Amino acid sequence: MPLFYYARQSQLATKAGIKTWHLSLKKVGKAVDTQSLAESIAEKSSLTPGDVQNVIRNLMSTMRMHLLNSRTVRLNGLGTFTMKARTRGKGTEKAEDVNPNQVTALRCQFTPEYTRPAAIGTTRALIQGVEFEKWKGATADDNSSGNGNGGPDSGEEENPLG
Repeated sequence: MPLFYYARQSQLATKAGIKTWHLSLKKVGKAVDTQSLAESIAEKSSLTPGDVQNVIRNLMSTMRMHLLNSRTVRLNGLGTFTMKARTRGKGTEKAEDVNPNQVTALRCQFTPEYTRPAAIGTTRALIQGVEFEKWKGATADDNSSGNGNGGPDSGEEENPLG
């Protein structure tokens, strides 16, 4: 299945006063939840969907434990998870004044694993072999809020393949 895209015009004009057009990716169907993921994995293994879901839950809690203990988690073939803290606008003049009260956001960063085939160059594991197809339905510009109410990032769009 390809990545669907559509044209989206920038809200901001360039210095020349032109609002340029850019490619935006279209989400289709509902977001894949843990249960659906477990069922898909179970079809490819000798485990039941419940067994797989249990493994996924244990993976998440174990990863959380390691990440919150200042560790980096690397899943071979998938990528690396690392905790990042942001202190936007809350710097100090002295190193000894740095403290956790400066943190304005804490997030988990994911970096996909990459391989380096000699003939191709660097390839990210999750995007290897990607194909694009122009979206033929209504664009997200019809509801561009992106707030989860059917906007471009809600993940709840119709499936154009049937």
